[in-house]
Amino acid sequence: MAREDAQPVTSPAAVRLLTVGRVLALLLPLLLIIGPGPADVGASLLACLFVGYAIITRDLSILRAWWFRIALIFWVFMLATAPFALADPSDALNRGLTFLRFPVLAAALGFWILKEPEWRDRYVAVLTAVVVFSALWALAEFVWTTQVVQSYSRPLRLYGPFTDRKVGIFLTKMMFPCLGLAVLWAVAGTSRRLVPLFAGFLLVLLAIFLSGERSAFLLAGLGCLIFVFSIGLGRIRRLMIGALFIGLIGGLGAYLVSPGIFDRQIKSTVTMLSRLPVTTYGLLWQSGIEVGELSPVIGVGGKNFRILCPEIRSPTLIFRGTDYREGLIFCSTHPHSVYPEIFSEHGVIGLAIFVAMIGGLVATYRGQRRDPVILGAGLGILLTLWPLVPHGSFFNNWNGIVFWSLVGVMVSHTTASANRRARAV
Repeated sequence: MAREDAQPVTSPAAVRLLTVGRVLALLLPLLLIIGPGPADVGASLLACLFVGYAIITRDLSILRAWWFRIALIFWVFMLATAPFALADPSDALNRGLTFLRFPVLAAALGFWILKEPEWRDRYVAVLTAVVVFSALWALAEFVWTTQVVQSYSRPLRLYGPFTDRKVGIFLTKMMFPCLGLAVLWAVAGTSRRLVPLFAGFLLVLLAIFLSGERSAFLLAGLGCLIFVFSIGLGRIRRLMIGALFIGLIGGLGAYLVSPGIFDRQIKSTVTMLSRLPVTTYGLLWQSGIEVGELSPVIGVGGKNFRILCPEIRSPTLIFRGTDYREGLIFCSTHPHSVYPEIFSEHGVIGLAIFVAMIGGLVATYRGQRRDPVILGAGLGILLTLWPLVPHGSFFNNWNGIVFWSLVGVMVSHTTASANRRARAV
């Protein structure tokens, strides 16, 4: 993983590529708000620029990273098994071909754009602005919907600045590296900096709570606990514990203001967890396993779950509940969990390669965990991979850019530089 012997940037073409790449990287968090298409275009361009830079400078240091090597193996496996897809080999081949842009994006950020501390901080600062903006938008939407127009169906789900209801999960995944940067900024100055730190932290937590996304709320709480007890700064740890306590008080206030939201995020979540195997998500996970059993070694092929699931399971069952009509969905475009999705479409071998790749990322993180930004990025990755929580498709362009950009932030520092940064604090 060390980059100390990487070739310096001397070629004018390499300098131009780096300049364009830096601008594009700073735009990437903004493109995530605009939409999946623009974000995918920006991420793909950044990946292509990095490949061009590596060719010009002959810098292949990224190939020393075990997580990237295993990602390449996973990519080759997807391509090699695509012709054996059970339903549509062309879909499987297309997914395999396009997957490579994700790990290359992470490499472009971690080994090229963000390897200098000041550029890492600039990128995360832009991301912080996007996170705060999204939280403010969500809160304004909540006030407008509930207090002004009062035209919403229960349970209320917020969009934020996005075109669909994902503001809560976006904030949950992205807020922790931002929190890490804010912590470094706060401890580098006077105690007055703690006021905007905690105000922003509680603002984002409130937006997640009011978003109506149960999985985002659960994961945010888990991430906060891990962050508080993993950060190496004792003073900040004590203050973060106090902030969590204030957050609990705020949750009680939210219940008094909007009992419906509180019931969805607390009561409904507890009910769902108590009967998880027979909920829609539990049935989708079971469907992923059953589809994978059609070809357990190499899987049924990328994007083939959506085709094969309706052939072996009833797609939807609707029954009359006590107070409402509830639909249980057995089939969708994906199983809504990373591990059943990879097992169903890429089999035991693909799942083993994927787990090995995650192991490579864990090994990278262990050498850098003292840096609060690295801790935050690692938390965003962990929350994406947390089992028994519904999640969007791992191969979706928007989800992929969110995940792999966090990987880029996490691998952006060597062990030595991360430790020096932490000691300086």
